[in-house]
Amino acid sequence: MRVTRRHVQARRAALVIVPVVAFGSLALGGTPGVAAPGNPGRSVRPPVVRADERPNIVVILTDDQRRDTLTYMPAVQRLLVDQGTRYTQAMVPTSLCCPSRATILTGLYAHSTKVFGNGDVGGPRYGGWRRFHRAGMEQRTMGVALQRQGYRTALIGKYLNFFGRDSKPGYVPPGWDTFSTTMSSHGSYYGYRLNDGTQHGSAPEDYSTDVFAGKANDFIRSTPTGQPLFLFYSPFGPHAPYKPAPRHDGSLDGLLPPHKPKTLHQKLSTMPKWMRARRHFTRAEVNLTRQKQQEALLSIDEAVESIHASLQATGRDRDTLYVFMSDNGYFWGEHRIIGKDAPYKDSTYIPMVVRWDGHVPAGRTDDRIVLNVDLARTVAEAAGASMRTEGLNMFGTKERKGFVLEAMKGYNNRPAYCGWRTKNRMFVRWDGGERELFDYRLDPNERRNLAEKPTWGKVRRAMRAKAHKACTPTLPTFNW
Repeated sequence: MRVTRRHVQARRAALVIVPVVAFGSLALGGTPGVAAPGNPGRSVRPPVVRADERPNIVVILTDDQRRDTLTYMPAVQRLLVDQGTRYTQAMVPTSLCCPSRATILTGLYAHSTKVFGNGDVGGPRYGGWRRFHRAGMEQRTMGVALQRQGYRTALIGKYLNFFGRDSKPGYVPPGWDTFSTTMSSHGSYYGYRLNDGTQHGSAPEDYSTDVFAGKANDFIRSTPTGQPLFLFYSPFGPHAPYKPAPRHDGSLDGLLPPHKPKTLHQKLSTMPKWMRARRHFTRAEVNLTRQKQQEALLSIDEAVESIHASLQATGRDRDTLYVFMSDNGYFWGEHRIIGKDAPYKDSTYIPMVVRWDGHVPAGRTDDRIVLNVDLARTVAEAAGASMRTEGLNMFGTKERKGFVLEAMKGYNNRPAYCGWRTKNRMFVRWDGGERELFDYRLDPNERRNLAEKPTWGKVRRAMRAKAHKACTPTLPTFNW
């Protein structure tokens, strides 16, 4: 479906301002436990779910999508946002593809998976698929847990960075009845080989979002009646190089409202040293990135609609738990950056919407902090599966007050960091000693670093103590 100018303008008028309504606890299960840091074994036994009560589960995981990009995704709005609950405080502790995906699949923080990087910076010793594999994490994913519970499972799309380079030919990770991914190091839109050996070129029909959507629909329609399914659909979009499908390229010309971040021209003197030295971007580059990412999301929006149609056609749509989310956020010029891999809010916030008819309220928002680490536990308990995680059940009554921010040395010579994040504040301590502290009630755009202000010393020390306790074991390339 091509998005027309009239459709986008109508959608803009209706949805640009989305009211945030504080929503209390969702009723399902009881109060979940939280595993101790570094000890994934401490968790509450999931509730008993009878075989005939197991919901179908569909997770749609995008790549580098900001939380404020759902406005121009009409199918996501109609099928998920309007029919489910949108989490306005959904975030990630480590804003980078592979660490975040490792956390999503296992329900463990990066300091527990030991996947701190993508596998290039720091190499396979600290990140990428090889680190995940060698740490035994593939044995404890959602796929394994749900397959044991009788689900037919599929991971279709992007898996983990450098899987294509480092895995043996024909290797399929445990837990997946259907496994289809690109063999490129990070993902591809065109010119890629799949793990089954098939080649895709540069024709419009080779566009990977569409290819994987077709495979996802085949999986749904081929799953035997009476057997629940678990689909993990993970397109490459809207990751760089931000390439929309040909039918969408240019479809948003002149339609996006102005976007000028308050920190697009941030003074260098207010930045940590590593940020002063990195490349900074112009407003024109920001606008182009923004439009192409948003256009790349249109094919994902169509995939959501087709997946829902396949569930309808097979009689599964009213008994399906849908989760739509991204692996991390993205900067569109904030702090002069295009990208991610930093603890600031536009990089750590993610879009997250959940629909589960009869269990999750429709057309609501929930302002509790939820994390990517919570997905595995939520899915497992909904399915009645046994899975040890460090997350919370998003449908329970437990609320977290804060969480760790952690990353080893990253791209653009970014030093390792450890920090602590709450709804209203963020503290980060960079390897090398620099510190930042922001209060979002006073400074929503992160323009005023309070870390060295004497009147904020007590707050800084308290948040540092929480960060120090949570960053255990100590991150590679980080020293307190």
